[in-house]
Amino acid sequence: MRAKFFIGFSSLAFITISSFANDSLFFREDWKEIPFALPITPEHVANPDLRMEIHGPGKLGIKKSHHAEIENDPFYVWSGRCELSWALSLRKTGYYADLSSREAKVRWRSRQSGEHALHLLIKLPGERWFISEQSDGGQEWHDHEFTISDLSWRHFSVIKAIAEEKVDTPPLDKVEQIGFTDQKPGNGSSSSSRLDWVEVYGGSVKAPQRPPPAVKMTRVPTILPQDVDSYSNLVYAKYGDREMTLDLYRPKLGSGPFPAILFIHGGGWYKGDPSSYTAMAQQLSARGYVTMNISYRLSGEAPFPAAIYDCKSAVRWARANAQTFRIDPDRIGSVGGSAGGHLSGLLGTSGHSAGLNHGGNHLGFRSEIQACVVMAGTMDLTTEDSKRSAAHDPRRRTATFVGGTWEEAKSTFIAASPITHVSTNSPPMLFMDGEFDRPGERYPEIIRKLDTVGIHHESHVIKNGPHPFWSSDPFFDPALDILTEFFDRTLKGKK
Repeated sequence: MRAKFFIGFSSLAFITISSFANDSLFFREDWKEIPFALPITPEHVANPDLRMEIHGPGKLGIKKSHHAEIENDPFYVWSGRCELSWALSLRKTGYYADLSSREAKVRWRSRQSGEHALHLLIKLPGERWFISEQSDGGQEWHDHEFTISDLSWRHFSVIKAIAEEKVDTPPLDKVEQIGFTDQKPGNGSSSSSRLDWVEVYGGSVKAPQRPPPAVKMTRVPTILPQDVDSYSNLVYAKYGDREMTLDLYRPKLGSGPFPAILFIHGGGWYKGDPSSYTAMAQQLSARGYVTMNISYRLSGEAPFPAAIYDCKSAVRWARANAQTFRIDPDRIGSVGGSAGGHLSGLLGTSGHSAGLNHGGNHLGFRSEIQACVVMAGTMDLTTEDSKRSAAHDPRRRTATFVGGTWEEAKSTFIAASPITHVSTNSPPMLFMDGEFDRPGERYPEIIRKLDTVGIHHESHVIKNGPHPFWSSDPFFDPALDILTEFFDRTLKGKK
């Protein structure tokens, strides 16, 4: 077993290093010597002061690797399973790194194969991401050092995990996250990147404390109810070799057919995963529903309309497999939060819009739904506030999702707005916000349009609720009760 050194292991280590260098060791990470995992998880981070994030459409292929049968094989990060672009970053809790001095540097031990090379990645406060033009392409295990003052930079799209336009050297006195990325997809051991350990040398700056939440939140555990059957990773759509999957939950008791509910996770259209809705999907199933918790193509992989095509494909899949899973094909609803709320709203209003119903899978089945829930989701991308937010967002979330700026993709902004498609065929809609998440600001215009065409709608505010509120106590049960009452009325016909 290799000897390891961790920042924070001893206060003496800080004193010793600081006395011999202008820039001391800000952090070191050398992954835990525990079994490999795909994808890598936060549990593999050895330094207790660090938090890890993974990025890009290929992030679920990032592996914490190790081969016990190979002598002295390190515990390392490996990109060979990343079929799409990826990145990994680390931040030190409570501190920024000051990398502005000429002595600031990043060192790591790595090994590349094929034409792969690792680039340095930094994030500044305000979601400003940059990637070094310089890279490390060494083919055997070796130590590599970046002198920060010698580097040139490009803007980094954390959504796509790719380098974009060249920029002037950004201010480096407050660096929030530091990481690495390989700008080529992995292809097994013969074409990939590996990183063993990483060290950052620079000053340390206390990060400002965030205000505490109004109410302490606790993530709701995912405990499958005894009266619910679970089916994992069901393929509902395919695009070449790309498989889209969902997890399905069904009541054990009763012959059905049951109403079905589609859950659509949030994450700015570019991140997130279905786990944020697992608990709610399981608990709603116990109340007499077949629930489907879906993955969909994020914007870093494919822009609009890919995500809504996936949502519609999942609805069609439910109808195609209605008999197998005891689903009533005439009683299907949707729930989504944040970006998932936007997609839920779009799924609801565009059920009969020709322009959004010719793509995806299972095209022989209908894609309209009969009830729709929107939690903190944008309903109109064409408002002045939405356009202003899109233009000044350093992450370029909306621009990446719709495939351009307002000037470049005006028609797509319009087509991607749920309000555009409201008609007499739209289903009943429920809007839900947290008390501390702009209640009442997102929906006035779509509510007026729903009123014009006579569609039922209702609005609810979760007391003390933040963004998001749907996966945490004490907000989970009130939200679940509101969903149940709405779907019982609109899909089960209860009064």
